[in-house]
This record gives sequence, C-alpha cells and structure tokens, in this order.
Amino acid sequence: MKYILTLILSLSFLLSYSQEFENKEYYDNGNLKMEFSGKKNAPNGIVKVYFESGELQGKLSYKKGTQHGPATIYYKNGNIQKEMNFDKGEQMDTMKIYFESGQLQEVSIIKNGAKNGIYQQYFENGQIQIDGFAKENQLHGFCLHYNEEGKKVKKGEYDMGTPIGVWMEYNKIGVTQVNYGQKKE
Repeated sequence: MKYILTLILSLSFLLSYSQEFENKEYYDNGNLKMEFSGKKNAPNGIVKVYFESGELQGKLSYKKGTQHGPATIYYKNGNIQKEMNFDKGEQMDTMKIYFESGQLQEVSIIKNGAKNGIYQQYFENGQIQIDGFAKENQLHGFCLHYNEEGKKVKKGEYDMGTPIGVWMEYNKIGVTQVNYGQKKE
C-alpha cells in the first residue's frame, strides 16, 4: 500500500510538472499585468503584457521559455509601436518602428542582434528621410537624405556613423560638394 501511495504521488508530481499552466500576474490596482501559458513558469506560446491602466502593451512569442517568433509592442492608444522577430532569444530579420500616429518611422534589418543591412527612416508625413545601410546600429555605407517634401538634400558615405569622403548637398541654388575626409580603406 505504501508503495502504491508513493507511486501515485510520484506520477501526480510528474504530470503536474509536464502540464501547461495558465500564468497571470496582476498590478497592485488589480489590473492584469501579464498572462501566458507554459510549463513551470516558462512561457510557451503567446505572452501578453499590459500597461498598468489595462491596455495591451505587447504580444511576444515564446518557445520553451525563450523568446522565439514575432513580437509586437503597442502604444497605449492601441497603435503598433514596434514589430520584431526573434529566433532562440536573438532578435533577427526585419524590424519596423512606428510613430504613435501609426505612420511608419523606421525599417531596418537585424542580424546578430543589431541593425546590420538596409536602413530606412521616415518623417511622420510618410516621406522617406534616410535611405541607406547600417552596421552594428550605425549608418554605414552609401546613404541618401531627404527633406519632408521628398526632395534629396544630401548623399554620401558613412563609416560607422561618421560621414566620410565627398558628399553632395542639394539646395535651391544647386549642388555643392562637401569633403568629410578620406575614405577609410
């Protein structure tokens, strides 16, 4: 009998350990702070996070306790603030950032956890502001800059965030050249 009781308790423990649990955390004011399913408090699936005032703040995908898949962060007004993707805890692929109005603000490629690749920044009116490339979160390589009316204002090259070489600047009179120094080889 003692053996059977021990076996039943052991099986109950193993079953409870392997089962999915609904987890909810609350703010002091009683509003929901976070909710997710998972095993032994390790999120698995969609994690929803809320502002203290009750609005949805984010939806994050998890797999066995590690952020994996799409993630969306929201402003309090419900508009999307940021869209990202994760692979085994590391941010990757395309990241989009939005103004609170909902207008696209930035598009960048994430590799190795940083902006590495195509980089575009927009004015709130929808016109492109910067069209270029980034490396380790800094402008790097050839880049075009525009004004809010969509007209080109300058173009040139960056080396890890620093303008280098000859840049062309455009104004109402015409084109001028500005030399920012030698190109690094």
